[in-house]
This record gives sequence, C-alpha cells and structure tokens, in this order.
Amino acid sequence: MRHSPFPRSSILVYGQDTVHSLVQLTVISQVEALLENNHIEDAANLVNNFASVQALDSDEVETLEYIHQAIAFSLFSQTRFVDAAPHFLAGGLDPRILVSYFPELSRPLFIDGEEADMYDGIAKRMPIEANVDDLIAANLVRNYSPHLPPSTREAHAAQEIHKILREEAIVMLKSVLQGFKGQGKHKQQEVTDTALAILFARSGDTTSLISHLESTNLASLSAVEPVLLEAGEVGALCALLRARGDEGRVMEIWKGWVEGRYSDSSVSDPLSNMFALLESKQGKDRAMLRKWGVWLTARDSERGLMLLMSTKRSAKEKDREEDLAILSELQQLHSSAARKFLEWLVIVRRRDDAELHAQLVQACVDELFECLQNECTLKLWRAKFASYTSQSSQKNTPSLPSTQLQRPQSSFLTYFVSTAPDSQSKRARLKTLFALQALSGYNAEMIKSQIVANGFDKVLGLEVALLDGKMGMHRMALRALALTLRDPVSAETYARTGGIVVPLKAVEACGMGEWGALFAAKGSPGILEREKSSEGKGELVRMLLEVYMEDGEPQQTTRLLGSQAASLDAVDVIPLVPPDWPLSSLSPLLTHSFRHTLHAKHEGQIIKGICAAQNSKVFESSYLVFREQGAIIEEVDDEEDGDGEPESFDEKDGLAEKIALHLQDQQRSEVGVADIHPPASNEEEVNVR
Repeated sequence: MRHSPFPRSSILVYGQDTVHSLVQLTVISQVEALLENNHIEDAANLVNNFASVQALDSDEVETLEYIHQAIAFSLFSQTRFVDAAPHFLAGGLDPRILVSYFPELSRPLFIDGEEADMYDGIAKRMPIEANVDDLIAANLVRNYSPHLPPSTREAHAAQEIHKILREEAIVMLKSVLQGFKGQGKHKQQEVTDTALAILFARSGDTTSLISHLESTNLASLSAVEPVLLEAGEVGALCALLRARGDEGRVMEIWKGWVEGRYSDSSVSDPLSNMFALLESKQGKDRAMLRKWGVWLTARDSERGLMLLMSTKRSAKEKDREEDLAILSELQQLHSSAARKFLEWLVIVRRRDDAELHAQLVQACVDELFECLQNECTLKLWRAKFASYTSQSSQKNTPSLPSTQLQRPQSSFLTYFVSTAPDSQSKRARLKTLFALQALSGYNAEMIKSQIVANGFDKVLGLEVALLDGKMGMHRMALRALALTLRDPVSAETYARTGGIVVPLKAVEACGMGEWGALFAAKGSPGILEREKSSEGKGELVRMLLEVYMEDGEPQQTTRLLGSQAASLDAVDVIPLVPPDWPLSSLSPLLTHSFRHTLHAKHEGQIIKGICAAQNSKVFESSYLVFREQGAIIEEVDDEEDGDGEPESFDEKDGLAEKIALHLQDQQRSEVGVADIHPPASNEEEVNVR
C-alpha cells in the first residue's frame, strides 16, 4: 500500500469543536525554516539525508526538486554562484529562468511575454533584481557600504569584486547549462545550446565551442552567428553551418575570410577549404560549382580552372550559354584564366562556334605579340629565320646533276620546334599556328594586318603565308613559303593538300596532344573545296612549279617534277620550261609520263582481253539455251557477201548477238574501261629506263 507523502501522527487531541494532531515537521517546512534563518548548509545536509534514506516516488522527487531550487536561489541571491550550481542542476530548473538573469544571452533568445513553468514557492526565493549585475551591485551595497569610499559603486575594490563575482556567475551558468544539455523540451534545448555557444565564444574557448557546435544541437543560428563573427570564431560558425547543411552560407563566410572581412587563427587556408568543399560537390550540385567557380579562379587560376573544366557538360544550348557566360565573367576578372578556359572550350570540348574560334585566334595572336615584346625572344626568332633560310640557300645549288638531288631539309616548323628552347613564347607561337590552321570563322585579313602593323611580318613569315592561303591568295602564299622562307617541304605540303601549312604529323611531333586530337577530329582542316574536285586537282602543284620557274630554281623544279609528276600533265609543263634549262631537269616528268602511258596501254589490253573472254563464255552458254527453245541459228559464211540470199524473218534471228552485246556493255561499265589511245602501230615500243 502506497503511503501518503504527508506526515502521519499517532497522537490526536480532541476538543469540543476541533481535532488536533501532533505531527513531525515536513522536509519542506524544515528547509524553509532553515533558509529563513540563513542556515543554508544545514538545509543542504537535510536534503542530502532525505534523498539517501530510501527510494523516492514521483511526489518525493518533486519535493526534492523544489527544495534544491529553493536552496539554489538562496545561494544565488547571496552571490554564492559556484555553490548554487549543483542545486540548480539537482532541482531541474528550467534553464530559461536562469538565463533570463543574463541580458547578453536573454535578449537574442526570448520574446516579450514568454513564460516558463516553476513551483509556486520558488518565486519568493528568487532575487528581485532584474539581472545578475544588479544583484551583485545590491549585495556589495549591503555588505560593504559605507566602508568603500567614495561609494560602493565607484570604488576600485568594489569593481574588482564585481568582476570576480561576474566571472563566477558565468562559470556557474556554464556548468548548469552543460548539465542540462540535451534535456527538456525543444525550446529549453534551444536556449541551452545557444547560451552555451555564446558563452564559449566570448570566453575564447574555441575547442569547447567547436566540440559543442559539431555535436547535435539546436542553437539559434540568428542569435549565435553575430556573436561568433564578433568574437572571431569564424571556424566554429562554419562548423555549425556545415552541421546544419547550409554550405552556401559557409562559402559566403569563407569568401569574407579571404577578402579580409573576417579573421580566425584556427583556420590557416580558407581558400583551400572552399576548393575542398566544391570538389566534394562534383556531380551533385552544379549550380554551386557554377556560382563559385569563377570567383575562385580569379584567386587561384590553376585550381579554379581545374574545377570549372571538371564539371560535366553536354552539347545542349543551355550548357553552351553557360559556358559563354563563364567565359565572359573570366574575361572581366582574369584574362589569363579566360584564355585557358577558351582554349579548353574549343580544343577539348570542341565547341564548333565561329565566335569562340575567332576569340581564341585573337587571344593566341595577342599572347604571341606579348612574347615578341621581349627583345630576347625577337632576336632569337630572327636568328632562327636567318639560319634556316641560309641553310636552304646552300642546299639549293643548281650545279648538282639530277641524279644527285639532295633530299630537302626539314620544314621550318620542324626546325623551329627542334632547335628553339622550350619556353612560354615557343608554346605561344605553336598554339597560334595551330589555331590559324585548324580554326575557321576568324578574319584572316585583320590578323595579317595586325602582324604587319607591329612589324613582325618577317619574323612570322610562316604565319603570314598561312593567312594568305586562308584568304585565297595561293600564289602569294606559295611564293612566301618557297622563296622567302625557303621551305620547300611546307610549300609542297601546301600544294599537295590544297592549302595546309601545318599538317597533322607536324602537330603530333610537337607533343601537343590536345591540338593533335583536334586536327585528327576535323579531318585535315583547311583543305580547299575546289581542290577536292577533279578539275581542281594539281592546280596548286602547277602554281608552285610556276613559282619555282619564275625564280629560276632548276633543282627545286626538278625535284618537284619528280615528286609530284602524278599531279602534273607533261603537255602543260613542257611549254613552261625555259629554253636554256638542261633536258635532264625534265627527265623525272617525262619518265613518269611515258611509264604512265605504257601502263595505261597494257591495262587497256588486259581489260579488253578479259571482256572478250567473258563475252565468248556468255555466248557459248546462251547458244545451247536458244537451240533448246527452238531458235533457228544460222552461221554466216564469211566468203559470201549475202547478195541474192533470201532475208530471214525469224523473230529470234540476231537475238543471241544482241544479248552478247548487252552483256559486254555491262561488263565494261562494271570494270570501268577508260579510253585508250594506242599508237599507230602495235610494233612500236617505248624504251623506258
């Protein structure tokens, strides 16, 4: 049977109108009596004895909480803050009541009219002062006035005592709130977590602050954030925001950190933290990467570009517009990074956009001009040009016989790549050459005028020749390559491919794989459409031949006739040869022409014999078929002319011959027999060595 919590009595005194009972005082009554007489230690001992006697039921637990709160507020009223802390914890006081005595904590947390539950008898034990500072001041007046001149509030000793007691009150509040952490209703937990965060921040206890914020807590962000920023605990605030999943706000704070608006010695490299956070968002939050990628690139171009370039993109119009927007922002913030991003869009992403192509070409040309502003670079490239042309002139000795023609030296591009030291200027020139060759949509005339206006037309002779070809001025381009630059390899490549100065093999030899992949994907960029037609075939080769002949280059002409004889017609070439040139200079062309004629004749004879054999086979097989069908087949007597013979009216007469002729025409069309013009006599022979 459960007993009543009220005291029991075995002595009753009956009166005429009343009944009196002699009972023992309750614990609450005893404690309150002790507190009234300021025997707080005795009251605390009494409570400890009461709690240790037996297991307590719910009513007794509430009684115990009430007593602890009463003792705690009695100690609190006397500014014995450290002694009051364990009683506040044991009494289960609503933390909002204790926090309300600290205005720096209560103002951002409580709203007007907010209430908290408490026992009725506790209110009279609470101090009448509104806050802890007033409470300390009142106790100083009671205990030390008038012993501290000139006044209790102004005396230095009183101020020191006030400071010490204020620190003790903060220590008490921390210990009580840490004991209440994770307990109570949602609002109580929010107040506890927020007050603790503010106290740790203002005391400079960064370790405890970060540990508190990284754990599960309900701290009010609006109340904590300004305090943390003011205290310089930016790292702790970022830890709280990341725990809440507000990574966008984290990036904003780190941005202010990098720009100097915030500071915190606990984090040494906020920029690296931003990169690490964005890298973790790869493939998950593209909008966040887009928002911060450009800003980070302006601070660290290498890592920022890697971040932007690693973002997955498609060929959709939306992605194209986004790429253009990023490029535009980079051009305003960081021109060098914008140039690299533009190159990535065109070379790696293969954005087939005329505007982007024109921008990349202009960017490469501008970078090349910047390199040529360096006097050392300009002198070096001039020396390379002079050295190459002088070597070429020495090799082109007209006195050499045709049987001793030397193999032409490497192209100027190959020579430049192999002899020039690796540098930024060298790579800039190669990129410019590749861009001019592979890309389209730019204004070649404008680029050439810029080169000429800056006085670099002689140093950049290869680039000028390439631009002439882009503008359709092929004779001028061939003259520049063959005579000015003395580069027969590039000149023949240009003539053979229909306008290409930089072939794919040369790009691959330079070790610039991305550009080589672009050249391979575009399929020999720069080939003229008219060169693909049969009537345009060999036109540029003949034009190069004319250039050599106009300049009086017999050795180069002879070599060209030998290497490109298949693209030339002897009938067109012979009238161009000057009368004073030796016949040996035409030997390669004539040899090839005679061999080609003889080859065509023999090929025609072989095809004619094959067709005749096929026709005979078809005729023999059809002969039996016609005979079985009842056809009358008459053999013509070769000795008779047919005069006087009666005309045959057989409807099948001549059918076999028609079929044979039809099959013969089909065979010829399939084999593709060309017109053959054999010599007048079959007994004529062509002696070819």
